[in-house]
Amino acid sequence: MIEPEIIEELDIIQPPASIEQQAIQSASTPLEQDITKLASGASVTFAGRVVGSGSQVLTQVALARLFGPQVYGLYAIGWTLLRMGEVAGTLGLDNGVIHFASRYWPGDPARAKGVLLQALAGAFSSGVLLGWLLFVLAPWLADQVFQNPDLTPILQLFAFAFPFMTGLKVAAASTRVSQRMRFAVYAEDAGRPTLNLILVVVFYALSKSIIGAVAAAVLSFVFALVLSLYFVHRLFPMTFAAQPKPIYSGKELWAFSLPTALAAIFGLFITWVDRLFVGYFRSETEVGIYQAVAQFSVVFALTLSAVNAIFAPMIANLYHQGQLARLNELFKISTKWVLYLSLPIFLVLVFAPVAAITVIFGSQYASGSQALVLLAIAQLVNVGTGSVGYLLVMTGRQRIWLVITGSMLAVSLLLNVALVPQFGLNGAALSSAIAVSSIFLFGLLAVRRKLGLWPYDRRYRKGLLAAALTIGALVVLQQLLIDSAFLQLLATGLVSVGVFGSTLILLGLDQEDKEFVRLLRRRLHP
Repeated sequence: MIEPEIIEELDIIQPPASIEQQAIQSASTPLEQDITKLASGASVTFAGRVVGSGSQVLTQVALARLFGPQVYGLYAIGWTLLRMGEVAGTLGLDNGVIHFASRYWPGDPARAKGVLLQALAGAFSSGVLLGWLLFVLAPWLADQVFQNPDLTPILQLFAFAFPFMTGLKVAAASTRVSQRMRFAVYAEDAGRPTLNLILVVVFYALSKSIIGAVAAAVLSFVFALVLSLYFVHRLFPMTFAAQPKPIYSGKELWAFSLPTALAAIFGLFITWVDRLFVGYFRSETEVGIYQAVAQFSVVFALTLSAVNAIFAPMIANLYHQGQLARLNELFKISTKWVLYLSLPIFLVLVFAPVAAITVIFGSQYASGSQALVLLAIAQLVNVGTGSVGYLLVMTGRQRIWLVITGSMLAVSLLLNVALVPQFGLNGAALSSAIAVSSIFLFGLLAVRRKLGLWPYDRRYRKGLLAAALTIGALVVLQQLLIDSAFLQLLATGLVSVGVFGSTLILLGLDQEDKEFVRLLRRRLHP
């Protein structure tokens, strides 16, 4: 058995592994150990993604305010193409490495090494190809598709980020095989966005050009990949060692990863292609406004992504062991956690969308308030259905997920063509909301039918009562005429979080909820 080394000097988010392991080992049953592991991994990832998402939002806010909607809209187009290429370029190997390496490590280091090397090489090579294509096609895209030649150098510089971005995605996923989340947090979740923000400030001070902001993004991916590969080496020393000789999975890895990649591409296109339609049919200014509200609408969905980071390798392990009862219980608990953490933020965006946009991005972006509400509703459906995508993929039902996402992409494209020319931002938001909501609702039904898993039980009654009381309090608050956008946002946030949280506490938290709160508090306030 190969034991990963602990990097004490970088242990700034999660306490030493021995403390975490003691907590897991102190649990009396395998299910309690699973819950503790899920809570521990989710809490450290959530803490890291709070930092990373905060840095990302600050970066976007700074760019939006410094350059204005029109120039920021050009950056948004390039950033959209980059993030769409992230999923396409990884070829599903980020999920493939978790699915197969979780099976082989630590018992079969040669096969685990083969999976790691094959996934890393495949993702980086694919990124090189995609980056080259974007660089070559940039003049045509700028002139013929977006009708703005100023976009060409932005797209060409973004093209250099592709291999480092795709390599980072798979390298960070590789570290999660160990079910120790802090390494992906350091490199990808918190480290890269924070470095990007720092570099944006530096380059703006030097050049005051949007090209400097693009260069900052590219360099952040380069440094994050180097750090992530270092962590892979420390966690799995055999990966870059002469021995053992790797045993490659070959077709098995690709047969799993490629359908997963297509499903991920379809899902990503649904959430990002609306921006491209706005760019094609409307002005760069509207693209900038839509980019601002679209990224803002997913802020509370980071709770689900934090849980998915640890839950994905646990799904693979438990399914391979035939432990469906334990898996179903974790599905219920994880879905409840993300819904409870997300709902107060969602209610703030619904009851004070103009105030939220004005305070964060400025009054010139306030026309996107209706679009923000529509997109936030879609993300609530996302978090409210839990990890349905990962449950299908990690249990070998990736083709079902592919059919669902592919069908909804077709729906999204048709709706965008029909609605964006006439309704602009709101048409794009409605198209995206319908498609995104449908994906996760159909996914939930597929998980129930194929795996017999269902995330809801009577424990949710406390949450429903807390939500109802919070909505009532916010309706009363709206009757007060608050002129200041900042005060309105602050009051809405305090009422939403305060009423919802205090109601849950008065009704009594479940034992697993207390464990999650305890671990999350320790991560955020070590």
